[in-house]
Amino acid sequence: MRYGAPQGGELRVDVSIGIAADVIVISIEDDGVPFDPCGRSTQALPTTLAEAPDGGFGLRIVRHIASTMQYERTANQRNRLVVTLSATAQP
Repeated sequence: MRYGAPQGGELRVDVSIGIAADVIVISIEDDGVPFDPCGRSTQALPTTLAEAPDGGFGLRIVRHIASTMQYERTANQRNRLVVTLSATAQP
């Protein structure tokens, strides 16, 4: 994570994964600066490799594979992102 920690600070990230018969739930919590990935717009894909940025595709990939994605800023000032994935095969 390049940008999540306050200037000069450290960042604590906690990840939990729950697996059920039909879903996988991933919860990511950090004490970094507020960041709501659900509220970010998806940028247009570059038309050539030369136009492609170095990185920055993680959010696009998560949105593509996730069934749901929910963000909240918790009462104790932490970011919480809960991503639900389907655990069943898609045709």
